[in-house]
Amino acid sequence: MTKAIALAGVLTMLLGSAAMAACPTSVPGNTREAIRANEQRVLCLQQEIEQDTRMRKLESDIRANERAIQSLQMQRRFDNLPRVPAPSPFTHPQPFVRN
Repeated sequence: MTKAIALAGVLTMLLGSAAMAACPTSVPGNTREAIRANEQRVLCLQQEIEQDTRMRKLESDIRANERAIQSLQMQRRFDNLPRVPAPSPFTHPQPFVRN
């Protein structure tokens, strides 16, 4: 459980750090202009994270499709293998009779 929380925190930091680099820094103060600038920054961060999430989902979908294609190719190869006839069922031998 602790590992999952730590991993989630690291992923959030990684996603956030990329978004923070693309968006302006926060403006200190509580004037109208500072609040508006900070709102714009938050919107920018949300858009960057949304775009990154969309890209990760597309990459995940691509990997899933690649795995499905590989599975289909393997199934096709398996289906194209030559059929080996099944051996006849075991029958008891006839008793030995001298001529």
